[in-house]
Amino acid sequence: VGLAANAYNANEYKFEVSLLSKYEEEFSTYTMRRFIEDYVCPHEKIQEHQQTNTNDDNIIAKLQADFSLLSVKVLLVSLLNAFRDLTLMGIIAFDFNHLNNVLVSRDHSSVRLIDIDGDSRGSIQFPSEYIQGASSQRLPHKPSLDVDLNTVLPRLVQTLLLGKGRGPAFVTNTVSQVWRTQPDDKAKEILRTVLRENFFATGPTGRNGNTDKVEKHIGKVAEWFYSMLKKQSPWNNWTNDIYDAMRCIDHLPIT
Repeated sequence: VGLAANAYNANEYKFEVSLLSKYEEEFSTYTMRRFIEDYVCPHEKIQEHQQTNTNDDNIIAKLQADFSLLSVKVLLVSLLNAFRDLTLMGIIAFDFNHLNNVLVSRDHSSVRLIDIDGDSRGSIQFPSEYIQGASSQRLPHKPSLDVDLNTVLPRLVQTLLLGKGRGPAFVTNTVSQVWRTQPDDKAKEILRTVLRENFFATGPTGRNGNTDKVEKHIGKVAEWFYSMLKKQSPWNNWTNDIYDAMRCIDHLPIT
């Protein structure tokens, strides 16, 4: 708890709760940017490096081998929940134009946000335009966290679903190919092929040992992914705010 001055009234002071980051070994300095670099590291590069028996390469190989569609959803849900937590704490904005202010746990299942006060805009004031309708000289804040979800988040979803062990160029080229391919069924087949190779390549019938079930599931994921990628109904507004994004990610099929 700290004592804060009012920039608009020199005679007004107030108590504020401050969120202070603390060192956690589970998160340390493993940023989302570093995680993505490990996640997309090409298989060939890992195999070359493993000849030197480096521990880091073994860790990366295990990450890619163990990271499933469920892992993708869990990580994205944790990220969006972190955005929602900032809203609950009254933070106005968060800078999500890069991945260096998102920390990933060592088990790759949850995230923590750092540098949480985007553009130094502070906390939501009370009363405000949304609470009791009071007027002020400050611009009204958004009903949810003011965060740009149109740039980094779609690319992150694309990378998690398409880029495992493939490299960033593969993600870019595949997305471009999907956009150019007509009709829609052929474009969706591209997605189905990549999803099958990335997440269901274990054994002749996939992880579940049932070809029909696996193919049906891949088809559902591809349908969701295609609609999300092209912002088609019902996901035409999924990057509007964190709540629309949460609804979209909630519907990522995992069974």
